Amino acid sequence: MDAAELRRLFPGLKDTIYLNTASMNVGCAPARAAYELAVQRWSSGRFDWMEAERAGEDARAMFADIVGGTAAEIAIVPAVSTAAGIVAANLPPAKHGENIVVAGNEFSSNYFPWLLLRERGYEVRAVAPGGDGASASAFGHAADGGTRLIAVSAVHSATGYRADLPALSRVAARSGAWFFVDACQAAGAVPLDVVRDGVDFLAAASHKFLLGSRGMGYLYVRHGLLDRLRPIVPGWKAARNPTESFYGPDMDLSPTASKLDASLAWFPALAEQAALAVFGRFGITDLLDRNARLTERLVEALAAQDSAFRPFPVEHRSTIISVPVTETEAVLARLRQANVVASVREGRIRLAVHFYNFEEELDLVAELIGQN
Repeated sequence: MDAAELRRLFPGLKDTIYLNTASMNVGCAPARAAYELAVQRWSSGRFDWMEAERAGEDARAMFADIVGGTAAEIAIVPAVSTAAGIVAANLPPAKHGENIVVAGNEFSSNYFPWLLLRERGYEVRAVAPGGDGASASAFGHAADGGTRLIAVSAVHSATGYRADLPALSRVAARSGAWFFVDACQAAGAVPLDVVRDGVDFLAAASHKFLLGSRGMGYLYVRHGLLDRLRPIVPGWKAARNPTESFYGPDMDLSPTASKLDASLAWFPALAEQAALAVFGRFGITDLLDRNARLTERLVEALAAQDSAFRPFPVEHRSTIISVPVTETEAVLARLRQANVVASVREGRIRLAVHFYNFEEELDLVAELIGQN
């Protein structure tokens, strides 16, 4: 892979070291061009919304390839919270002893929808994370025959801990529970395979490692569960033939996950089509391999600078590195002065690597943090 060729798609990074993709990615040139063309056509009365709908369908298929599913198993939703809300709303009132198991430090989008199920009689069991995150064994101790759903993050947004999805899937299977995965910090960053990993539902928003913008996201629903889910806010996009379903009186729902679609955000969909094409152009496997190499480079550089830095074991590493420092604000100010964009989570410096970073940038950032 020619890293310089890849970097040319991100001209905004010329004078910036960007390590904050876990908050929001850097817009690529093709996505920006798609937005600019959409605005131009909109402002001249020439916007073609059907072109945007076709872009959404392209994005649906491209996301399916990234996570190992099929387009028929993908719904387009604006956010992970929307996806979790759809699944939560499809759980019936609880019977005695039924419960939901979720990590106690989950991001709110993958936590609040399950907490609301208390109103339906479910006990919500929050698994306390250990030093390396919420392990499959900890979930196994919390789950029992009454567990109806287990929810986890594939990659934790604050710590970068990468969950053992196959092991968690086996825990869910023993209880007969649905297995829901928040892949917001994993899709486009680390390898995912919903079939291999035994996932029932997987949700991701596009504005992080998928290179898209706010307003586009996805919900994967395993094919065998599609008949068990009903749309919560169905509109014309939920129909078998959407463009023939603008008006009543009949409702003929799509047999695919598109019955769960929210109305498409047209401008973001056009940008999404252009952004996801970057994965196709360079190859998803090669881009994820580059992410792994860059992450290892940063881990090694940080370890060389600070003996207190303890990375996760390799199998639990992601592209997010959480670094403890003694003076968080001072380190963050030093990074800003060097045009490094990073963030702070839970009192630690959070560095999020993506394939548009360069190795020498990571070395410099490690040196700056090592001055702590």
